[in-house]
This record gives sequence, structure tokens and C-alpha cells, in this order.
Amino acid sequence: MKKINPRKAFRLTGFLIIICTLLFLLAACSPEPVYHPGTTRKILQVTGDTDTALRRPTLSLTETAAGLVGTDLGSSFEHEGKLWFLFGDSRGRPGDCDTMAYSTSLDPSSFTITVPVELDGKFRRIEIPGVSQSGWEVPSCGISVGGNMYIVHTTDWYHAAENMERSVLARSRDNGMNWTRVYDISAAFGHDMTNARFINASMAEVYAADYPGELPYTFGKVVFIWGSGAYRKSSPALACIPSDQIEVRSALRYFSGFGEDGTPSWSVHESDAADLFDHPMVGEFSVAWLPQIQRWIMLYNSDFPRGITMRTALAPWGSFSPGRIILEPWEDGGYGRFLHVSWEDDHLDAFHDPGYENEYGGEYGPYIIPRFTTGDARGCEIYYILSTWNPYQTILVRSEIGQELPPGPSETAVEHLMPGDPDWHKTSSDFYVEFTHHSVPYITTFTSQGDAATGLMWRWLPRDAQNARLEFEIHGGHAEVILIEGGADIPTTGILDIWTTYENLKRGDYGDVVQCTWAHDRNDIDVPVDWSLSPFDSEALKVAIIDAQTDPWGFISVSRMTLHRYP
Repeated sequence: MKKINPRKAFRLTGFLIIICTLLFLLAACSPEPVYHPGTTRKILQVTGDTDTALRRPTLSLTETAAGLVGTDLGSSFEHEGKLWFLFGDSRGRPGDCDTMAYSTSLDPSSFTITVPVELDGKFRRIEIPGVSQSGWEVPSCGISVGGNMYIVHTTDWYHAAENMERSVLARSRDNGMNWTRVYDISAAFGHDMTNARFINASMAEVYAADYPGELPYTFGKVVFIWGSGAYRKSSPALACIPSDQIEVRSALRYFSGFGEDGTPSWSVHESDAADLFDHPMVGEFSVAWLPQIQRWIMLYNSDFPRGITMRTALAPWGSFSPGRIILEPWEDGGYGRFLHVSWEDDHLDAFHDPGYENEYGGEYGPYIIPRFTTGDARGCEIYYILSTWNPYQTILVRSEIGQELPPGPSETAVEHLMPGDPDWHKTSSDFYVEFTHHSVPYITTFTSQGDAATGLMWRWLPRDAQNARLEFEIHGGHAEVILIEGGADIPTTGILDIWTTYENLKRGDYGDVVQCTWAHDRNDIDVPVDWSLSPFDSEALKVAIIDAQTDPWGFISVSRMTLHRYP
């Protein structure tokens, strides 16, 4: 083996330190990234067979392929060229099972997962011998170290306090087929969670040389572990461990604050772990390094402020930026679009899970996927998995962050679009009729033929960047109004089977279906629809009304539409 000249090694180390310092200073000079309002949008539903809110097949068809009906969470980690996902409390088998999936997709718009199966053809369970994995006891994160998979799995659910009271590190040497418990990472003492700081976790691996003088370890690779304690009632903390000692619990060191010289301090005691910031409501969360913005980013859900919060930092221990909401469930088009609104309060959607019409959906588990990130510090698109509770599924979401943008127009002008007028392409003029309801003009696809009338009408919205919002009301049955981004004109002549056209439309043959609504099979409930158009390509949007239904309540009534446009 060739000997290393110590003087050259010293000079090289010094050079690397200078480069790292310059890069740090350069990043420090760049503005802290902020959320670009109105950019958050659902890309697709990841799990299940049918995108519940858009009524179209999912790309992965996980129920058909692996019996995975629904699930939540979905933290991910890279392992041997594949992006692996951890799902908790999955439906499709008896009990509350946890499972895994992987993806080789590089394009988020065509993102698919493969769910490994057992001999019965259903999804493979994560099973850690000696560890309880019932409801609420779930995998929170994973990492690939030394060719092995490691996951942090929560356990010991204590219903009285609604806490998972212990977390374990588990290892798989065969791509998740078999798991071995390594050690307890964190645990409550007599239901006291004070010093249990690493129950839910997120992990990342770095080189110690990238943080000269700031880590308790000088050489090699180091795994950072961010953790939270009492469930959705704690602030996050940080620990680290050498990668080659990840199975030695005594090698863990806990960030305990800063020394007099401003460098991080580390302790062997978990009780010394310091809060990275003060927000004792951190729920499920993820942390990742994004080279596009040269910062660490943390996403988490909390009850106050409500929504998905983003914080960024130049170093793993902070200081972290103030929290910025990147998805507020009402303002960012969650409720009524992919989160169900309880029918006890309002009738804004009809895509709840069976029997759960009176239970709200909710946003949680924002697990960032670094491989999908694009852009730069000026404008960076981040992608993350999000759980929606009702429907009980996971979805892929995109938000844009970057430099502060100049304020946009505060007011909009209004245009009225009457379905069926000359701007609409129609399969015929006899599958709908006009009427007035509450002094507002409507069309309905319930004609003299009753429910048997079928047809399609559609139109492009103005092909410019001024479209802001589209409002209208519906009632009646389960035919649909659909918003489509991009694609070609939808043919309306020579159609022999409207159902085939409907399936082609939902498959994306004429553009991406980004919004969809239908009524509640009642004429006495008017459903208000308010679609924000800002997350989409405003210059390539078309709206379609399609009735391919002939069964009872196979129609829809749609009011005159109000298009809000920026001046």
C-alpha cells in the first residue's frame, strides 16, 4: 500500500477546510428561502388503485399488485440505486401492518412504486422480532449504511397519553425481507417522556470532514439523527453517531447547545439533548440536505399553526429559520380537493373513505424526496410524500421555495363562463338543458331522456397567465366537472362510446386531470366549487363537463362559472 506524505495530507486537509468555509460563507450570504405562495399542488396519489379525489387509476395500482388498499406515512431513503418507502398501519391485511415499497422513478410526474409481496401475493410486512407493531407503532425513517438497511421503528403505544414511548433501531441485510432489532434508541421511563427525545426520527449520512471542528468525530462518515419525543407535543433534537459504529448505542452523541466559542457541544447523555428550536408541537417530520439551496430543510406538521411547516438551516443543528407554512389545508386547496371535509360541517366533496363521510381528512407526514428536487436558490421545486387520513392514502405533493417574490396583484377582474355557450365544444346539444336555480343560470345533463342522457362539453380557459380562480356550483348526481392541464383538444365528433372518451380523458390522453368534482346524488345540496388556478400552468387549462353515466343519479347540474383573472 502506498504511504501518504503527512505534509501533503495536511496541506490537502487545510485546502478542503478553506473550500468548505468558502462554500459555507457563500451559502450564508444567499437569502433564506421562503415559500412562494400558491405553488403547492398535489401531483398524484401514490397508493391504492383509484385516485379517490380525481376518480382515475393510480399509476402504481398497489391494491391490484400487492393488496395494499390504503396506508399512511411514506418516509423514504436511498438504498442500492432504489428509493425505498416505509408505510405504516397499512390496510389490506388483518391488523395494522407496516410495509415497504421501492421506486426507480426519476420523474415525479410518472412516479410509481413497487410493493414486494409474500407468497400469498399481498404486501410484505415489516416484522421485527420482539417488537410490538400494532396500530400507531410505525416505521418513521430509514437509511442505508454499509450495504445494510436500518430503520427507526416506534413502539409501546400508550393510549392514555397518546404517545409512542419507545423507538428501536432495526437492521436488514436482505433488502427488507428480514429484520433484526439492534437496540432501543429512545424510551420513556414510567410513562415519563421527558428524556425520550428520539421516538420519531429522520436520518442522514455526511462526511465528518465537511464539519471540521464541529463534530465529536473527526474522520469517516457520520449519521445525523434528528428526533422528536412526546407525540406531536415536543420540539426536535439532534444526535450523531459514526456510520461504522451505528450498531453501538454508546457511540451516540447528543447535541447539547453551543460552547463559548460558538461551536456545537455534544453529550453522551440523551437528557442533555437541546431543542433545535421552540415549537413543542412537531409531528411527523423529515430532514434533508438540498444542494439546490445549500441548506438543510425540515418539514413537519403541527396543530398550531395548522399545516405543513418548513424550516431551513445552514448546519444540521441550526440555527433554523422561523417556521413558514408551505401547505395550509384551506388556503392551499387541500380541503375539498384532496382532504375530505366532514359532512357534519359542509358538503364540499364526496371522496371520503366508505363510512367516513363525517370524519375530516388531515395533512401529516411530509417526507421530502431529495432526488426529485429541481431548480436553484431563486426558485426550487421540492417534492414530498403527504398522508391525508381521509382518504387513507399517501400523495405526492410539490411546493416551490426560493427567494422572496415581488407581491402579485391583489385584485382580480371577473368574467362569466356559461356552460354550453358557443365557446364550448360539445358532442351534441341535446344531452343538456338550461334552467334557472336561485336566480342563477344553470345547465343540467338530466334531460327528457332522464339519467340516460350522456355527452361532453369543454373549453379552453383564456390562454394566458392571468387566470386566478374558477368558481361555480353543482348539484345532482355523479357526472363530473374536470379541470385539465395541458394536452390536446378533446374530440367531440365521431364519438361512438362516451365511456371510452371518459376513460381516455382520465388516463391523461388530453392532458393531466388536476381537479375533479361531482355532486352528492341530491338536488337539495348545492356544492360550492372554488378552484385556485395558480398552482397550474395558467396558459394551458381547459374545463370539461362530462356525463358518461346512465345509472340512477347519472347526471350533474352546473351553474354559470365565474373566472377571476389578474388585470
